[in-house]
Amino acid sequence: MTVFQFKEPARLDLSIIIVSFNTRDVLLDCLTSVYEQTEGISYEVIVVDNASCDDTPGAVSEIFTDVRLIRNDENKGFSVANNQGICQSAGKWIALLNPDTRLIENSFQNICGYLQEHSEFSILGPGIIDEKGQQSPTRLWEDTPSDAAWKILGLYNPNDELQRMADTKEALVISGCCFVIHRELFEEIGLLDENYFLYNEEDDFCRRAREQGKRICFFPETSIQHLLGKSTHQPEHREKVILEAYKSNLYFYSKYYSCGWNFILRSLYKFTFMVGLVRSAFRHLTGSATQSADDSLRLKLKLLFLP
Repeated sequence: MTVFQFKEPARLDLSIIIVSFNTRDVLLDCLTSVYEQTEGISYEVIVVDNASCDDTPGAVSEIFTDVRLIRNDENKGFSVANNQGICQSAGKWIALLNPDTRLIENSFQNICGYLQEHSEFSILGPGIIDEKGQQSPTRLWEDTPSDAAWKILGLYNPNDELQRMADTKEALVISGCCFVIHRELFEEIGLLDENYFLYNEEDDFCRRAREQGKRICFFPETSIQHLLGKSTHQPEHREKVILEAYKSNLYFYSKYYSCGWNFILRSLYKFTFMVGLVRSAFRHLTGSATQSADDSLRLKLKLLFLP
């Protein structure tokens, strides 16, 4: 049964979709790397801009005339914006690429070639390296409720993933910073869940795919450079990122975890918000508070009393 219908049949090897929000400079670097490194396949680039106020759309349209640009008049979030691009795409494979990434080799030709030979995989994620060229820890397994609890308490060490990643080929989930999906999978299971404004959407999509018997590949034979935090740590928008990440987490927990675990995880969140509120209040009293979202009493109170 077809859940979603594309407007036109695939006529290209790959559609690369990039969602931007006030990431002008890193996005321009990303696009430069895509056009410099990608050869040997037919592809298109679609940029969906979420109402940036740093002239991102103007710069993209002036410098990269081949880019298909979708301009939103408000920030619609990651899932909605990607879905807009997916609906307009014409590639057999669709790559969801973060703006704070950079191609350092002809990764997309390598990926398309591998997927052409290995049709058993419906989703693929490449290796991820950091700014220093070191392999980044990439979670290839589902978050369990206990994992979520450790993350809420700040006791989860992502570097533990590096050891588990060795010799792993088939994954349960992959990193959302470069997420390559077969076009037909969208027709079978639908688009990204738009209840996620930011975060968890790739884990959700992978779970839905595996429920339909689809397989996911981790492909470290080629790597993408990820400049961690360039798009989500903008000081002027950090409060909204924290709020939306919290809401997305709660929605994810309610969708996939038991009622008991939902209660535990929500309680742990409230505990950490209360501790954070006390610490921030002390820093304000002693004059050592910063202007960042981490020391915002208003944000801590808002998080504490959100349902």
